[in-house]
Amino acid sequence: MLELIQPNHPNTIAFKAVGRIEDADYKTVLALAVDRMVAEQGKARLVFEIGPEFDGFTPHAAFDDAILGLEHWRDFEKIALVTDHAWIAGAVRLFAPLMPAQVKLFALPQRDDALAWAAN
Repeated sequence: MLELIQPNHPNTIAFKAVGRIEDADYKTVLALAVDRMVAEQGKARLVFEIGPEFDGFTPHAAFDDAILGLEHWRDFEKIALVTDHAWIAGAVRLFAPLMPAQVKLFALPQRDDALAWAAN
């Protein structure tokens, strides 16, 4: 599931991946929050934490992740990924230069830094 992280600033949405992420997590939590922020502010700033509690994505959730990214390709202003998972960080490093948003990686102990960076 996706747990809401209270950001330091109202222009930022922040979630933590816990357990197995499913289709409904994207459709009823993340996509709605991104849609609302884009409608209200024109752009979205996202902090996404993937820590040791994360147990993977279902195939449909992985598809939803790709669709969300495509639908909001130019709607993200900043994306902060907070993780110590090397494979996830590696994938982000590979694809971040292709994204129109600013993307930055943070280690798990740097969550507060990620929230501050995304908000400013």
